[in-house]
Amino acid sequence: MELPIQLPQVQMLVTTVRRHMVWILGILVLATGVFAGLMYAQRRHDDALSAQFRGSAQQAYRAISTCEAYKFKPKDAYEVRELDAEKAVAASSAIARTHADRLAAMALSDYLHEVKVVRLAWQNRDRKSAKHDFAEYTRELRTAKQKVHSSMQAG
Repeated sequence: MELPIQLPQVQMLVTTVRRHMVWILGILVLATGVFAGLMYAQRRHDDALSAQFRGSAQQAYRAISTCEAYKFKPKDAYEVRELDAEKAVAASSAIARTHADRLAAMALSDYLHEVKVVRLAWQNRDRKSAKHDFAEYTRELRTAKQKVHSSMQAG
């Protein structure tokens, strides 16, 4: 039985690989470092708010804050602000590209939802159960507003 490669050829191949082992390991380490650097850059990009989204989100936040200020006002005055806030939140959500953008868009949406819930609880304040619910919804509104602040500051 004959080996496909002669023994001297195998020895020469092993010697060549040993001679170039430092270069081979160096290239592998360099490739690993480049890959890790690219992954780090991508992660930083995903964790930051994009400039386009930041402007839209700030506009949406102002619209929701205005809506919140009108939550105890007459129906017509509130509904106009609510519609403006819904449009602004929808525009912000459509612009969201990075992971941080999407998280901030969800926080804005939650904030607007909590404003609506407090408004509904205020409208139903004559009922006994609604008085307790109103206080709870007001606390949830503060929490939602704090989430928006933290997501806008983090990015």
